Amino acid sequence: MQPASTPPESPWQYKSATPAVPAAAGGLDRPQRKPAGNGPQEVTWSASEFIDHYKGVGWYAALIAIVVVFDFLAYFFTRDVVSIIAITAMGVIFGVVAKRKPRTLDYTLNTSGLLLGPVFHPYEEFRSFALMQDGNFPSVMFLPVKRFMPPLSVYYDPQDEHRIIEVLGLHLPMEVRQRDAADNLNRRIRL
Repeated sequence: MQPASTPPESPWQYKSATPAVPAAAGGLDRPQRKPAGNGPQEVTWSASEFIDHYKGVGWYAALIAIVVVFDFLAYFFTRDVVSIIAITAMGVIFGVVAKRKPRTLDYTLNTSGLLLGPVFHPYEEFRSFALMQDGNFPSVMFLPVKRFMPPLSVYYDPQDEHRIIEVLGLHLPMEVRQRDAADNLNRRIRL
């Protein structure tokens, strides 16, 4: 294990590839920084909860074809009708979820955490944050402390980037991160 480092002088913190180590009291072994008072302590903006990709008739035809192939393979190997019904139901649910349109949510970052619509996430839920780019749409990815919890992505207007990073940098370390296989799969299937 590496010894704990002293907090940097600027609010920009870059996290190394080593994960945070739990402290004896149950918290994270990261310095808790208080806002300096000269920068913004709260940022509020509205943005879409996710990017709405166009899915035409061809996309839904491909989904139906994939479900039919999996149904055929399930019947061929198991001769079980319940498997076919389950696969078809999952395909229908996937199509309904993919058709859902994004809502516009209000976001607030303050000294306590992230208010995402009506849901509050304290900074203690996250080990770090990373800036991501999905085409022309920038987002902040919050990386959770819990191992099996998925990252939380929040989109924002590029004009607000400096203020968002300034507030986040006071409370969480910034991590340089690339898109992983799950992100690339999501982009390919346009979910």
